[in-house]
Amino acid sequence: MLINLFTALCLFVVVPFSNLDAVILPNPQRDAAVGADLAQVRSFTVGKNCFLKDGQPFRYISGSFHYWRQPPEYWEDTFHKMRAAGLNAVQTYLSWNLHEPEPEQYNFRGNVNIRRFIKTAQTSGLLVVLRPGPFIDAEVDMGGLPYWLLRMNSTMHLRSSDQSYLTYVERWFRKVLPLLADLTYANGGPIITVQVENEYGSYGSDLVYKEFLRDLTRELLGPDVVLFTTDGAADYLVVGGKVNGTLTTVDFGTGANVTQNFIDIERKYNTDGPLVNSEFYPGWLDHWAEPFNTVDYQDVVKTMKDMLDFSASFNTYMFYGGSNFGFGAGSNFGDTLEVIIQSYDYDAPISEAGDPTEKFMKIRELLGRYVPLPPGPVPPARPKAAYGKVRMVHAGNLFQNLPELIHSNSIKSPLPLSFEVLKQAHGFVLYRTVIPFATRDPSKLTVDRLYDRAIVFLDEKPIATLSRSAGVTSVDIYAEAGQTLDLLVQNEGRICFGSHINEMKGILGNVSIDGHNLTTWQMFPIDLPGFPVHDPKPFGFTEREIPSEFGLQAPSFYFGEFVVTERQDTFLQLDGWRHGYAFVNGRNLGRYWPVQGPQKTLYVPGVFLHENAPNILELFELEGAPCGHAQSCVITFVDQPHLNGTVPQLGTVRQLGTVRKLGKS
Repeated sequence: MLINLFTALCLFVVVPFSNLDAVILPNPQRDAAVGADLAQVRSFTVGKNCFLKDGQPFRYISGSFHYWRQPPEYWEDTFHKMRAAGLNAVQTYLSWNLHEPEPEQYNFRGNVNIRRFIKTAQTSGLLVVLRPGPFIDAEVDMGGLPYWLLRMNSTMHLRSSDQSYLTYVERWFRKVLPLLADLTYANGGPIITVQVENEYGSYGSDLVYKEFLRDLTRELLGPDVVLFTTDGAADYLVVGGKVNGTLTTVDFGTGANVTQNFIDIERKYNTDGPLVNSEFYPGWLDHWAEPFNTVDYQDVVKTMKDMLDFSASFNTYMFYGGSNFGFGAGSNFGDTLEVIIQSYDYDAPISEAGDPTEKFMKIRELLGRYVPLPPGPVPPARPKAAYGKVRMVHAGNLFQNLPELIHSNSIKSPLPLSFEVLKQAHGFVLYRTVIPFATRDPSKLTVDRLYDRAIVFLDEKPIATLSRSAGVTSVDIYAEAGQTLDLLVQNEGRICFGSHINEMKGILGNVSIDGHNLTTWQMFPIDLPGFPVHDPKPFGFTEREIPSEFGLQAPSFYFGEFVVTERQDTFLQLDGWRHGYAFVNGRNLGRYWPVQGPQKTLYVPGVFLHENAPNILELFELEGAPCGHAQSCVITFVDQPHLNGTVPQLGTVRQLGTVRKLGKS
């Protein structure tokens, strides 16, 4: 009944409408087939009130899934689960910074093999909604823009028609989009729609920029791909983001007024055509030291039903969230820096570890009343293992291992240099100078424009931690002339949304003692593996005795070995450890920070492990290990995640019944 009603609401004739005249271009082959045998012509176009797929009324029910956030060995399983829920499409971004980590050094292998991802989606029965950016947000470092743009031109205006920016965007698009052109629907592939930029109305209104991206995308992917824009459901956002010749869509979450958003907002800018919510939020992102966000499945199902009753197409962001492996997580900026946690679980219908949740089953139950579900049961959750405790041993502190951690000689400069100038994409830089004078007792050491966090050492002894987020950028210090001052600066993730995305990392101002600037700096970029890594190897550091004076307080490396007879997904629990990064067999699982919460465990995919052979777990602990006794110097592998732990001051978990978002993905 509902399927017939949906068909009745859609017209079978392709009708140009305001703001979309350039999308539906003449196609002699297609036009000749109209009225003849439409089934033989692959086409995806815009009809009067819906999409037309091969000439027939169609709406997509899609879910977001970012290929880099899950090992490729699991992609097919996740696609089958999405299909089992009733979805017929998957939406994904292209993360430029992962594909071009340095200028013209391209990567399309392993976790970032986008062709494999799209083709696997097709063989799993899913169409693809592609969002190539170039800016994507997605809570990733710098919103997916490559960090090296910041050193190319100090006055470059990102996300604009600034020619210095467009030159690199065009080079990137001309590299990646031709690789995907044969995967468009008209060419036999699954790509049905392609986004122009991303929620641009939340950032600017540069029409020249938007039209440049529209025309370049159409040139490289062909005239048959439907182009669209996405913005928050507010007039000022849509006006800033829309571009003539594309379908205007909106995004909103649970509790929103569906009628108002579709009729009063979206229909105002598309007098005809399908109604589309390109980002419907079933959960929300999470920051360190803030409660874990959840959204009740009843609210999700209710709003989803309202959209289905409108015969709208929609995409659930995220349907599977996954993990921010390595240094991939970005930050937001409100009153201060808000750092994204390692998990991107998002309280999504499929959990971080790829398991169907109660929310998944309720969505499937709803969709089964509107669309036919694939035969057979939902694919089961992958088994999880509790491998138990692993004893860790001390493998030397930062300074003992420094020669193995620097990939080149130190860089010298009168003043500190940024990560970007030092060609350090992520992680850490050690800044070093010699204090030329004796200080008064006490004197004030100040780091001007610290981005983002620094451990301060005097003759390799840690004396303080400075933090931009905490607003602490100075400390009392007493030093003799000739003592060595080191600052281990941590990049906590570039800002992923808003006007601060051009922010550099490191020490961007002066370091001074009582107003006297310190000069003659050495800088050591610390070489820690990021993600993805195609040939992962453990550090190979050997056991060292813990220095007696301040060994447990100094940033240090620890390692442990364990053997499994069957590799299964598991979760790394770090009770007693404070703050650092974890590596399994050379793969960077990301940051742990249980004392801040809410995330207390790190997801470890089973495919990262070896069967019947030693597995090496390594930790770079920054603030203090629980290793006063061998019995306490352990970690534990458990079979359940713990993402909603307590956080400082707030203490308890909150549940958000309603999540609304205007122009931020």
